[in-house]
Amino acid sequence: MRKLILVFLLIPASFFTNAQSRLIEEVFRLLPANKIYNLTLATRDSILEGKTYYPSDNDSNEIVAYNFGISDNVNDYLYVSMSYETGQNATGMIEIRSFKLTNGDNMIVVSHAGGVWQANYSQQDLSAFIYDKNKKLLPYKKKIIPVTNETIFFKPGIPASIKDKILKNSNLNFDLHNEKISLSLDSRYISANAEMRKWLKGDLVYFNWIKDRFIVSEIVFEY
Repeated sequence: MRKLILVFLLIPASFFTNAQSRLIEEVFRLLPANKIYNLTLATRDSILEGKTYYPSDNDSNEIVAYNFGISDNVNDYLYVSMSYETGQNATGMIEIRSFKLTNGDNMIVVSHAGGVWQANYSQQDLSAFIYDKNKKLLPYKKKIIPVTNETIFFKPGIPASIKDKILKNSNLNFDLHNEKISLSLDSRYISANAEMRKWLKGDLVYFNWIKDRFIVSEIVFEY
């Protein structure tokens, strides 16, 4: 649900500031197509102008739409959303965020989540690049986040049966649009189950960006 609400909370492209656009728009144009819905450069430029993109293979039974926007919470961020204007329930969100490195380069984090909410909406991919001072975008090979699976939420000694239920009834999602990026363990089943909650440290973990790396800030229950 968090990702679906995000589209309405963020700011339309028309409010994009020059400071943001210079860096994040350049990165958006340089990203490999497979990281952003296989959008062509011409399509990316059109989206950055605030235009909704409709693929040419759309028909009356399936109309897919792509849009982009920014966040009022952080600079150097944009998202591209995928949704259907017909009856399908699937949605998707690609978030792109820049973090300043101590050497003057920028770490670019790209998050892709999608699916059907309350069925299987989850993290699809998380990748990183270095955008250097020469405006080149290079893949980043090292680990970005210290822990990116459910184990970060588990308390020591959690019974195997409880762990298995949590793994089968939850989805992981990153959010990059706030000052601190976060990883959430989304599940209405878990939030309503006291027995499961007592074996969890929380359902949302925040990360701080400190000295060129992400470290765990805190783990809390959002609900």
